[in-house]
Amino acid sequence: MLSEKTLEIVKSTAPILAKEGEAITTLFYQKLFANHPELKNIFNMANQSKGEQARALADSIFQYAVHIDKLEALGDAVTRIAHKHASLQVAPEHYPIVGRFLLEAIQEHLSLAFDDPVITAWAEAYGALAAIFVNTEEAIYQENETKFGGWRGDREFVISEIKEEGGGIKSFYLNAKDGQPIATFKPGQYVGVKVLPRGSEFTAIRQYSLSNAPNNHTYRITVRAETHVGNPDGVVSHFLQLLMVGDTLLLQAPTGDFVIKHPKNDLVFIAGGVGITPLISMLLAKIEQEKDVSNMTFIQCCRDKNHHIFAEELKALQSEYGFHYLVSYEQGSGADVEGCLTREILNQWLENKQTEVYFCGPKPFMAAINHTLQAIGFKENQLHYEVFGPTLTLAE
Repeated sequence: MLSEKTLEIVKSTAPILAKEGEAITTLFYQKLFANHPELKNIFNMANQSKGEQARALADSIFQYAVHIDKLEALGDAVTRIAHKHASLQVAPEHYPIVGRFLLEAIQEHLSLAFDDPVITAWAEAYGALAAIFVNTEEAIYQENETKFGGWRGDREFVISEIKEEGGGIKSFYLNAKDGQPIATFKPGQYVGVKVLPRGSEFTAIRQYSLSNAPNNHTYRITVRAETHVGNPDGVVSHFLQLLMVGDTLLLQAPTGDFVIKHPKNDLVFIAGGVGITPLISMLLAKIEQEKDVSNMTFIQCCRDKNHHIFAEELKALQSEYGFHYLVSYEQGSGADVEGCLTREILNQWLENKQTEVYFCGPKPFMAAINHTLQAIGFKENQLHYEVFGPTLTLAE
C-alpha cells in the first residue's frame, strides 16, 4: 500500500503533468528506444511517429496521478490496457525497463534531482501500478493458455480463404497450422497479429477484431488497407493485403474487454466503417444463443454503396431472423438514410431508450454518436464503445 506522503506528492503533480505530460512521454520514448531498440518489436511505431502513443501515455499518467487515492476509478482502464498488453506479449521484465526511463524523463524534463521527493514518490507509485498490470496480465495469459484450444505466445495460423469485401477491405479466414482446435472467444474480442513487414528489421503487432461468431476452428479478421494523408500508410494492413491463401501469420490468443456486458438486455449496435467488425461478431453470437433477436437493432453507417461491407451477409441474416437492420450512406443513394445520423433520425429509430448500445467506428463518428445518444435520453452507463488505436476514450 502506498504511503500517505506518496499519495499526496503524486496527486500534487497532476497539474504539471497536465501541462508537461506529453513532453515527458516523448522524451521517455526517445530514451527507451535508444537504449532498448528491441522493444520496437512490441510498440506500434506508426503511433510513435504520429505522436499518438506519447499523448495516450501522457493522459494515462495524468489520470493515475488524479485518481491515485481512488484507484477503483481506473479499474476499466487498467483492464482494457492489460488486455492490449497481453496481445502484445508484454512481460514482467519489461516493467522495470519502462519505469527506469519514465523516471529519468520526469527528472530530466522537470530539472529534478534523482533523490527529489517527486521522483521517490513516483518510483513507489509506478512500482505499485506495475504490480497491478503484471498480475492482471498473468491472469489473462493463464486463462488463454489453459482453456480448450488455448495457447500462450505465438501460434502459427494458415490463411484458408480471402474474401474481398469492397472499399479496400478484405476478410481473412484463419485456421491453426497444427490442425488442432483453437480457443473460442468472447464476441467483440481481438487477436494480436504479428508480422515482419518487408524491409523492416522489427516485427509489428496489430490488433484485429474477430468478425465471426465464436467457435473452435476458424477465426475471421476483416482488414482495411489504412491510408493516412500526411502520414505513412498502415504498415501491417498493407502487408496483409498482399498475402494469399496458404500464407501464414503469427497470432496471439484472443483478448479484449469490449464484450457484451448484459446479455439478457435488448441491444442496439451502431457501426461506422470497419468498426463493424466487433459488432457483427456480437450480432452473430446473439443469433446463435437466442434465435429470437427481433427486438435488436443493427445500424450500419458507410461511406457509400461500394464501402458497404457484409451487406449481403447482414441482409440475409435480417431476412431470416427479423432484427431491425438500418443503413446510412454518407454519399449516394440506396440506403435508409443519406448523410449523417442526426438526433432526429436516431430518436426515431431508437424508440426504446432503456436498451444497451454498442458502437464502434472512427473516433469522430463515435464522439458524435455518443453525444447524440445522450442528448436523446440514453444514460452514459448504457453506452459501450471501443476506440481503435492507443487512446482509451473519446475525449480529445
